[in-house]
Order: sequence, then structure tokens, then C-alpha cells
Amino acid sequence: MNMKKLIDKNKIIKPPKVGEIVEGTVIGKGMASVFLNLGSIGTGIIYGKEFFEAKNELKNLKIGDKVSAKIINLENEDGYVELSLSKASKEMAWKKLQEIKEKNELIKIKVLGANKGGILSRVFGIPAFLPVSQLSPQHYPKVENGDTQKILQALQKFIGKELEVKIFDLDPKEEKLILSERAKEDEKIKDIILKNCKVGDIVEGEITGVVDFGAFIK
Repeated sequence: MNMKKLIDKNKIIKPPKVGEIVEGTVIGKGMASVFLNLGSIGTGIIYGKEFFEAKNELKNLKIGDKVSAKIINLENEDGYVELSLSKASKEMAWKKLQEIKEKNELIKIKVLGANKGGILSRVFGIPAFLPVSQLSPQHYPKVENGDTQKILQALQKFIGKELEVKIFDLDPKEEKLILSERAKEDEKIKDIILKNCKVGDIVEGEITGVVDFGAFIK
């Protein structure tokens, strides 16, 4: 038996655990339940609270569709493996976000709301926050005396619009996802400075905004 077959065999034999994400095939649907064939693990079920949390995704499933779900109970009173689609989707979303951050990739978000501290959005279904301080210079609300009500009014104008951002910080345990629009501008500026300037050079610029924590210069 070659190494690949041995590894595959061990994967099959390895007992499932609560918290593990598994893939199954839809074999049946009820009014408030979905049944999955999990192969050697047995038959899985998504029902109750877990069904209603993911009902918008589950209603479009057809017999034969492949689904990834998280094990929340190895065997319920009816002998089924209890599964959660929403918990699996959430875990996979955080993993994808971590990959994006590590690769320093840009992503597009749609602004869904605003408060006095910044902009609200969602990425892969995860609530995300873009602080005022992380807006690009051209989008930063230039409000006299830092009037929070006027800042809020300025931020509300972005609702419904798309912004290109980077992931500034994330913490799945704390369910914290912080975005930055300014990061991409900072990188462009750094590239220009590194290519054309050196420490000690004197450069001229135009002040484009003055805020509590400093000034923007173009």
C-alpha cells in the first residue's frame, strides 16, 4: 500500500470529533430539516435552531448537492450526527479572511451603515468596521472642531457605496474585523518615497486636512 492510500485510509478510520468540519451530500429535506450522507460517519442532520439560522442557504439546496457543515453532536437521540451549516460557514469565512490579510490583498466592501466612530460593513457575512482614522485622505470627513454629529452625517453619505480596503486587524475569538482604506494609500505613498526620495530630502506638499491626531499632506 503506497503512502497516499495509507493516508486516505487513516482519514476514513479516524473518528469524527465535535467541532470538526465535514462534507456531506444532501439526501433528504423536511419542513425544517436537511439530511446529509456523511459516508463512513453516518447520516447527519441540520435542524432546529441550526436550520433556522441557515434557512436562506438551505432552502436552495437540492438532493445530491455537496455541503460543508460543523459537527455539534456526534449522535442525538435519533442516531443522527447533528450539524451546523452557519457555524461551518463562519469558521471558513474567518480562515479566508486570515488568508487575505496574510497575502495583503485588497477587497471591495459595500457600506451598510455608519456611526460616529466609522463605517459598518460585512465581509463573507462577518460584521466589519472601518474606523474614521482608517479612511483615505480624500474620504476623511473634514469637520471643524471635530463635531461628532457632522462627522456622522458625512459618513452616512457613503452608505450604499463600495470602497476598496485592506484588512487592518482581525480576531475570530473576539469576532473583531477591522478594515483600512488608508492602508492602500499608505503603501502607494511609501513606494513613491522609496523610489524617488531618501532620508534628509526636503519636499514640498499641500496640506489637505488637519485633524486631532495630525495633518494630511499631498
